[in-house]
Amino acid sequence: MSTLQEMLRQEEYNKIWEKYCGFLDLSLNEFMLIQERLLMEQIELLSRCKLGRRLMGDSKPASIEEFREKVPLTTYEDYADILLNKVEDALPSKPQYWIKTTWKGGTHEIKLAPYSESMIEEHTKAFIASLLLATSKRPREFSLRAYDKFLYGMAPLPYLTGLAPYGVRNEIEFEYLPPIDQAEGLDFEKRNKIGFELALNKGVDLFFGLSSVLVKIGEDFARGSTGGMSTPRPDNLTMMYRLLRAFMKRKFKKQTLLPKDLWEIKGILCAGTDTHAFKEKIEYYWGRRPKEIYGGTEIATVATETWGDSGLTFFPDVNFLEFIPEKDSLRSQYDKSFIPKTILINEIRPKERYELVITKFRGGAFVRYRVGDIIECLSLHNKAYNISIPQIRFVDRISNIIDLAGFTRITTATIDQAVKLGGLPVENWVACKQYEDKEPILHIYMELKDEMCFDSVKDILHESLKESDSDYKDIQMMLGKDPLRITLLPKGSFNEYKKKSENIITKMNPSQQSIEVLLDSKCS
Repeated sequence: MSTLQEMLRQEEYNKIWEKYCGFLDLSLNEFMLIQERLLMEQIELLSRCKLGRRLMGDSKPASIEEFREKVPLTTYEDYADILLNKVEDALPSKPQYWIKTTWKGGTHEIKLAPYSESMIEEHTKAFIASLLLATSKRPREFSLRAYDKFLYGMAPLPYLTGLAPYGVRNEIEFEYLPPIDQAEGLDFEKRNKIGFELALNKGVDLFFGLSSVLVKIGEDFARGSTGGMSTPRPDNLTMMYRLLRAFMKRKFKKQTLLPKDLWEIKGILCAGTDTHAFKEKIEYYWGRRPKEIYGGTEIATVATETWGDSGLTFFPDVNFLEFIPEKDSLRSQYDKSFIPKTILINEIRPKERYELVITKFRGGAFVRYRVGDIIECLSLHNKAYNISIPQIRFVDRISNIIDLAGFTRITTATIDQAVKLGGLPVENWVACKQYEDKEPILHIYMELKDEMCFDSVKDILHESLKESDSDYKDIQMMLGKDPLRITLLPKGSFNEYKKKSENIITKMNPSQQSIEVLLDSKCS
């Protein structure tokens, strides 16, 4: 079968589109048929291995209905003994890579997910589809080409984003800035600095990484810091001309020099929680609106954005998709005896939110796995571009976790540990994610046992969070952001809340209504 690079050389653009983005032309019934076929293939693989028999029992499900009725919902705890010990002979297929992520709130520090050769092929296909869409303004027209210059904003292997170049290299050759072998040996800050310096000389065509990182690079450029350089000085004559032309343009207009004045980027592909909040800033700095891609360590690439800011479209051949209505998801968090029911993609409804449940295809390990992500169905289709698959957006993690800009996941244990580490006399607290100037912040509402200066509480908690959570520390170090906001409540505020409201206030991400009642309680 021809590679993407070979098809580009032959100018077989329609063939490329059909191979990678043809799923956008599926009817919902066709989408469901692909889901059913691949699920039955996965059930067969599971029935032959130790992990599959543990989850499904000795009787192999003969249909989707039987599978959903008999196989329980799972979490990572159901896989930890096998996956963390890399017991490969217990799995449906042999892993080619073990992908890693942190396990906030779990029984171990990390989670591992096995990726078979077939899974990597599908992950690569989905990633290339997203790149084509990122360089496209309308269906079947795209500007992606071989040897495009790719600004490396990805975390390297063993993290999922680092897998992309290894799968893609079998299909097409890009020029990575910095080169992959060099980038993997650098820390985050050094990698970005070198990539930026190379981009000044060579130009940039593509970017893939955290949206918050691209905003930070744009802010640094506008301030003139450019990752540590006081003034960008390219030695490439073409880039020098562009830079001088941009400076002259800004000098006469009395405006700040921005990255878009120097580079004309073909496509920006962004991942991470809160990408929607950063889109306008990215477009302001870089002159192109980013396309969002949604995925994760255990689930690979799940969905991609198309056109018109209408939402993301699921890939049909990566995971079997199920959905728990949000109200049932919330109930299951405090009522452990409650087992929620799922619905399928042809049953979700606009303006409703759901917890995502997946079963990995192609020899993956995860079966009816509760990802911990909340998505919202925006519409049942994209009429403007004839897409008949429901359009969704990734909202956030489930309510007991606060994810900030894709850098860290704050849990109840994280905040309790920071309070203890700082020696703060806290009676009670709740925390939620809010947005300030369209950027995510962690807002903690605290009632103290003893009076303390507000600034002291803020400083102590901020430093304690940095000490107890290295990912939280990275937000300030790498992005230059202080995400913490504190509201101190008078003594008795939580007791007053109990008198005024029948609803139990959750520690993490309580509803806005609960916050308002709590704030009103302090006046009593």
